[in-house]
Amino acid sequence: MDTAVDYAIKIAQDYDAKLVILHVIRTDVNLHSVNLPNYVGEMRKQAQAHLNMIAEKIHEDSNKENILRMKTEIIASVSIADAIVSYAKDKQIELIIIGSRDRSKLKSMLLGNAASDVVRYAHCAVLTVK
Repeated sequence: MDTAVDYAIKIAQDYDAKLVILHVIRTDVNLHSVNLPNYVGEMRKQAQAHLNMIAEKIHEDSNKENILRMKTEIIASVSIADAIVSYAKDKQIELIIIGSRDRSKLKSMLLGNAASDVVRYAHCAVLTVK
């Protein structure tokens, strides 16, 4: 499983917090549209399968005394970072835990990345995980 997810689960358990696992699909298409393009539908299906796998793993690993409160959500945006920051602000999220991909410093400077933009613009604390 994803290291960022592992950290998020541990922190949520330690602080008896609700865990929200967010998946952002990079597209300008409304995911609730009746005429969803096939490629977006496929991305949504893959995202849901991944979220289901995470939820099952959490359920298997949780014990009866410490049941983790959890929510999964899939949203769409042309900017992943903007979507995460906006979602966190709208839902009054207190901590964002996000994975960072290993990129060279040059690529990060030229291209930027979602994790660095989330750190820069989020209203709350952000934990980045390698």
